[in-house]
Amino acid sequence: MVTQEQFLKDFKELLSREDDIQMEQDLLDIDEWDSFSAISFLNMIKEKYQIEAEPFTIAEAVLVEDLYNVVLKLSK
Repeated sequence: MVTQEQFLKDFKELLSREDDIQMEQDLLDIDEWDSFSAISFLNMIKEKYQIEAEPFTIAEAVLVEDLYNVVLKLSK
């Protein structure tokens, strides 16, 4: 299982972001989050966590925590 700390570290690295990211942060408030980074996120979870997901699985994500919950749900 992926810990929140590891997830946040990997997500921050994916976005090449210097500022910290919080679980309760709105994705729309993260300048680096866009459609390209969403696809990159799907590739990241496939490579790092061996989780395959379709784009629709993250389409309704509002918070960073929502993305983490998708990872948790699909890792079971």
